[in-house]
Amino acid sequence: MAETKVAVLDMELRDLTLEVTDPKKRAEIAANDQQNLALTQSLIREGVEQRDHYQLVEIDAKAQKQADKGVGFLFDRPDAAADLGQQYDADYVVVGRYHKPSYLFSYIMLRVVDVETGKMLEEFKTEVKGRAPETIPRNIDNVMKDLDALLSSR
Repeated sequence: MAETKVAVLDMELRDLTLEVTDPKKRAEIAANDQQNLALTQSLIREGVEQRDHYQLVEIDAKAQKQADKGVGFLFDRPDAAADLGQQYDADYVVVGRYHKPSYLFSYIMLRVVDVETGKMLEEFKTEVKGRAPETIPRNIDNVMKDLDALLSSR
């Protein structure tokens, strides 16, 4: 059986929280957000790489930036994400957003796009509460199981 080629795009941070006026606190929050985003991205890519039936397709960061016309463009436009995936011979593209509506919780939102049809197949959403470094790995493990179920049914 041929491996399914999956591209995982760099995730975007969508922070809707109120702006903190203390520069030190603001820098601390920004650093935490970037750590959470990096952890999430790496776990998704590792989750794809570790499975025998997937081949991780690397998309050049410059090409992704060029295809992304603005905040949320590739996330909201599965056809554009599919066009980018097609350039790299991917079967599916995973487009993600780390959505932070509050300081108390955030959401990891992943959309799976079928490159052939240009349509979003599914959106996986999981809530991050508490200590993100502990919560994120569990959440991504569950999402990877859902991704496996989705793609194995196709």
